[in-house]
Amino acid sequence: MKKIILTIQENWKDPVWSKVIAFVIITIITFFVSSLIALFKAVFDKVPFLKTLENIWEFLNKSISLSLLFFIILLLTYLILVLKPFLKFIKQIIFKIKNPKSKVDKTEIAELPNAFDHSTTFFSYRMSSAFPGTRDITWFNNPTKAVERLELLLKEPLRFKGSAEFESDPVWWWRGGSAMYIDKFRKIGRKRVLMDIKQLKIKRIAAYHGESYYKDFVYVEVEGEKSTGLYNYTKEDIDRHIKNIGYSWEEYGVIKNWLGWSIPIRREEYDDGATVIRGKVRNAMKAKLRGRYLSDYNFIIAAKGSPYNSRKFSRESKPYFDGILKKEIEPNEFFEFLKGFAKNER
Repeated sequence: MKKIILTIQENWKDPVWSKVIAFVIITIITFFVSSLIALFKAVFDKVPFLKTLENIWEFLNKSISLSLLFFIILLLTYLILVLKPFLKFIKQIIFKIKNPKSKVDKTEIAELPNAFDHSTTFFSYRMSSAFPGTRDITWFNNPTKAVERLELLLKEPLRFKGSAEFESDPVWWWRGGSAMYIDKFRKIGRKRVLMDIKQLKIKRIAAYHGESYYKDFVYVEVEGEKSTGLYNYTKEDIDRHIKNIGYSWEEYGVIKNWLGWSIPIRREEYDDGATVIRGKVRNAMKAKLRGRYLSDYNFIIAAKGSPYNSRKFSRESKPYFDGILKKEIEPNEFFEFLKGFAKNER
């Protein structure tokens, strides 16, 4: 018994095994309570124990009539809310069985690989592998296909041990005066990806892989998503954001409930490390920071050492980004602007 308790304690913090343990415990408790009720009825109502179980079985086997429409609604609800998460959960269990904890831990604590090339060369290699045969500008208007190409471009590793010669963070995103290295990237839906903290609903991309490798870039357009509802933004609020900075954006934290479902919390609660759920204060120190765009958005991905890492790009590119979203400027006009950058642009 002590060994079982220790095993439960060891695996309770694991996001997958904790659900399995919880399911087993709930099943055992349900069976115990049902048996206890049947026993009480046998003692106090003088109904035989087996007769109570037979009554339960007969109740569960009763036939009922449902309209076809109601049945279809129930079936769709089941497929969306139950079956898909259940299949995902089964895959997680299979992965856990095939990958013992010791193996996973070694991967998690693995050291960063050594940087082996300048960022522009590294990015050019990635462009060749993600967009083979591409020369000049090539559009990918299908969001699903665009996500597939971005997965190839931004596959691990994206961070390295830096040195005096090579950068530790070779791939960055850029938009006007805003820029940041890309540390992590993964697909979270058919059209959605998670790029560091940013949840992006990909609309289309354009890849430029030209004669000058240091000018390579990928232009990305993102579709605006619905707000989480945490901040009660109105359409007027979103329009005001777009007028002021060119787009609308919200940040929030995400925590998991006991079922493993994600619950959004306000950015202030994320910063405080605590939130209130159903009137009770709950620890949110393990919450993850997220952000999403509430309006269309665009940016480019390029090498850290590219000419776009320059004051010229910071000063002059934002009107192009905003103009494309407003349909006042054609993307090709922006691309010609980028092609005009010198290798050592300042």
